[in-house]
Amino acid sequence: MIEPSVVSAVPEPTQDAPRRRRSWPRRLLRTVVVVLAVVLALILLLTGVNQAANAIGLARLDVPGVLVEVEDGARMHVYSRAEHPGEPTLVFLAGMGMGSTYYELESVWEPLAEDVNIATVDYLGYGFSDTTTTDRTNENVATEIHAALQGAGVEGPYVLVAHSLGGLYGLEFTELYPDEVAGFVGLDSTSPGQLAPEDYAGDLSADGGLHPTMSVARFIGLVRVERWINGDDSTLLPANPLLDEAEQDRDWLLDNTKLDLRLLDDEVSWSLRNDLALEGHRFDAAIPTLMVLADDSVELTHELGMPDWVEVHEAVASEHPQSRIVVLDGAHLIYVDAPDDVVAEIRKFLAATQ
Repeated sequence: MIEPSVVSAVPEPTQDAPRRRRSWPRRLLRTVVVVLAVVLALILLLTGVNQAANAIGLARLDVPGVLVEVEDGARMHVYSRAEHPGEPTLVFLAGMGMGSTYYELESVWEPLAEDVNIATVDYLGYGFSDTTTTDRTNENVATEIHAALQGAGVEGPYVLVAHSLGGLYGLEFTELYPDEVAGFVGLDSTSPGQLAPEDYAGDLSADGGLHPTMSVARFIGLVRVERWINGDDSTLLPANPLLDEAEQDRDWLLDNTKLDLRLLDDEVSWSLRNDLALEGHRFDAAIPTLMVLADDSVELTHELGMPDWVEVHEAVASEHPQSRIVVLDGAHLIYVDAPDDVVAEIRKFLAATQ
């Protein structure tokens, strides 16, 4: 009798089986390559669109005022209106990283231009100005401001109106050119010795850490996308709410293309050293001062255990009989929170000192 053949239920191994098992890593690799290629293509597309939009925007951007050569071919932007002969010129200086002074402090200089001569100055690396590799010391910045005013034909005497870090530059300016200064107005301005003692210990030269990460984000267009998504609530380059839509667009374009983050990091690295360089200094008694402080800043110094905000400004204010310190409701950008009150205080100050 013939025995029936036994057929195994287990298939014989074939040459294709191991090939199929090895195909999974290959498929995964292909998927990763495709995903990376798509991401790279999107980045290149976004970068191209962003750079084209930047180029078109800058080509259409009118420069209000003049660009004045100050050093090594670098030009600084100065806007001025001299419609009141015999009146002083208010020179406006923005705070650190705040972009073009022309736009940033418009809420203050524009109404005051009805009564006095005004000028706005964009630091090198800011706004419409070119950039530089010169260290951001008090003396360098102050001499650049003076050279820009002189080159633009802006006549004194000057009343400096400075926000935040502009306060240090303003103090240095008055010490370098005392005969050309008729007054100083600080808008919640930086004063020597304003930080707690431990903040002045150790390495004081650390930069702000914005470059290169933020520079890359601006270059490839992520900052533009963030603004497109968040609009007026943008967190990377927030808009000044007191500007109209067209001005906000122009101001944003300058910050997204021309604000030099390398230079801004250097400015941060010099800020504490600049503070210490002016330790114990105060405005000359011949120069009246008005210190407009923000109530939020006063409270913050108490909460953080810093020197009292009013007292540090009392220490730097001049002993001129018309010098005053006023505290207004609002935050550090007091010219945004209380522009009418700021203008009113400056007008009273000018009326009392001119």
